[in-house]
Amino acid sequence: MSWIVGAGMGFFRGGPMGAVIGGALQHVLTKKLQSKIRKSLPGLNDQGIFVTCIAVVMTKISMIRGSVKPHARSAIKFFFQKNLNYSAGELSFIDNVIDETQKVNPDLDPIVRQYCKACNDHYTSLLLALAYHVALEEGELIEIIQNELNQLSKLLGLSYEQHDLIRDKYCLVALKTPYTLFGVTSNASNEEIKKAYRQMVMAYHPDKMAHLGEEQAQEAHLKFLEIMEA
Repeated sequence: MSWIVGAGMGFFRGGPMGAVIGGALQHVLTKKLQSKIRKSLPGLNDQGIFVTCIAVVMTKISMIRGSVKPHARSAIKFFFQKNLNYSAGELSFIDNVIDETQKVNPDLDPIVRQYCKACNDHYTSLLLALAYHVALEEGELIEIIQNELNQLSKLLGLSYEQHDLIRDKYCLVALKTPYTLFGVTSNASNEEIKKAYRQMVMAYHPDKMAHLGEEQAQEAHLKFLEIMEA
């Protein structure tokens, strides 16, 4: 893994990935492995950077809870083993990436940019799904992890609807956003959003619910606060 320890370290610290590193990555990927990836994931610009970025991002998500535990490491390697048919020997490269990522702890932003460039923005939902996969392997989605997943989704350029499609695959409830609160899509126009907002204000103003009793009045105030904060 000398390409990471040496010249490649700049990439993991957020710096640009040079031609030497790219060449080293291609050397790591045998022709047989490149064929496996090409068959399963057509349209990639750079297979080496693509698989490395996946391993880095999944490791970053796992690191939120501390050092990567054995079952989380297995969850990270699961995609490469089952989806891309990596052999035990080929998985050692992923182990090295996991170890090096824990040492360096690179910023998420440049890693995601490299990923999107390597895959021509074709496999953005896949990376988010893999991040959820490793996050859920270690337990419930605590707030700090969900915030990181939300940030990843944003960096990948995914809409709320695309994000929720991934959550649905893992039997998770839809994200609560101003759009879902107002009952409009994320590509709604400003006029549509304003109209929905006015309708919600009229429907849930506490004055309209006070006559129904204390519990309903409290619920109305809570809902109205939610609307005001959206």
